[in-house]
Amino acid sequence: MTGKHYRWHRAWRRDAASPTRLLHDSGLVVEYDRELGCWAATEESCGAWAAWECARGVPLHDLTARLTRLCKEAALFAAWEKRHAKN
Repeated sequence: MTGKHYRWHRAWRRDAASPTRLLHDSGLVVEYDRELGCWAATEESCGAWAAWECARGVPLHDLTARLTRLCKEAALFAAWEKRHAKN
């Protein structure tokens, strides 16, 4: 049996134009912030991402938790990508 997050990594990919950014299928763009020391969503993609989530029927009060989860997931993807890199 597979869980809820089976193949979660397939929703993420590197941005071809800017390899320091990660793209999620939802339209969210995340990049590593050296000052904060973590992955953070870019301002220009947050509006489009919020519209996409609201169109899916997600309540506004859940957007913050979803954004936080996706930023944490971006960090997991970056680590996963390093472990599974094809040399």
